[in-house]
Amino acid sequence: MKKTGKLLIMVLVLVLMLTGCSSGTSSSEPAPNASVEEPAGFPDVAAPEIAGVEIVEQMPEKELNFAFLCFQNNPFWELVRTGSDIGEEYLKNFNVNVDYVVLGDVLDAQTINAGIDAAIVQQYDGIIVTPFSPGTEVYIDKAVDAGIPVVTLFGESPVPSKRTAFLGQEAYAAGQYAGKYVADEVEEPGKFAIITGLFNVDVHEQRRKGFEDYLLDAGWENVGTYEGMDKADLTYNYAKDIMTAHPDVAAIYMTAGGPFGAARATVEMDKVDDVIVLGYDEVPENLDYVENGEMIAISQDTSGVALNGLITLYNKVVADVEPDPDFLPSKTEMITQENASKFR
Repeated sequence: MKKTGKLLIMVLVLVLMLTGCSSGTSSSEPAPNASVEEPAGFPDVAAPEIAGVEIVEQMPEKELNFAFLCFQNNPFWELVRTGSDIGEEYLKNFNVNVDYVVLGDVLDAQTINAGIDAAIVQQYDGIIVTPFSPGTEVYIDKAVDAGIPVVTLFGESPVPSKRTAFLGQEAYAAGQYAGKYVADEVEEPGKFAIITGLFNVDVHEQRRKGFEDYLLDAGWENVGTYEGMDKADLTYNYAKDIMTAHPDVAAIYMTAGGPFGAARATVEMDKVDDVIVLGYDEVPENLDYVENGEMIAISQDTSGVALNGLITLYNKVVADVEPDPDFLPSKTEMITQENASKFR
């Protein structure tokens, strides 16, 4: 089947997934002499503990429907789902429905754009999307031009778009943060390797460059950079190959999904005391190795970003409130054996 045919099928499937959502309201008039309820006041509901954005104290004029477009190719997305679920429960108090839509496991522009297009067709009131690839800005602008505000999370195209705000980690700085940790832990400059997620994902590339630049400037040597495709088993194989070819490698750094695969490799090869394994996110699979002292992880407050994105979208749709600046950086924190339990 031609690629265009596959994309058409994808769009039709996504439309069916989203069927049933509508931003319309009833136009029926109350019967004569019927009592009309006064609009309820703003609910006195406490924000979730992980919320970092305040909701505007204004109710929508109608029931709202938000589309949360995401993927599922590694455990990172379970943290995203948790944040979305918390946001869904919170926003129900303000007459908002949230549809969490998994677009698949391929983080490319075609898939993202098909999802945005389907959300436009279904006339959602707002869209949350994780648009990692160049080319997605065109469809984000299409949604905004159709009157549907868009908030982006975790990574986006380097080409500017009309989105309301971006919430996520400052990726290059996060890479530098990781590089500094390695340099501080090892007495003399040594060898390192990088297993990135996807070369065509800008946030992964920025994390890679930040880490590499820091260590190269500190006199370290990069013995190889590999594309792990966000997969733990591929990361595991690369890590074993790296340690076999370079027995003196001092650090293996992962920019994206599946870093626990490298931790598993160091355990099996009895290299835990010789190789620093450093990756991202407080997923349970990572924390298992962190708590055993076999890995270091970096939190980007994944669930908090998902929740805060939904609140930011609510503020825009209901009150036309936009954050200034329009980049809301997530919290970055090193997860070590000493503090890992709090991230459970």
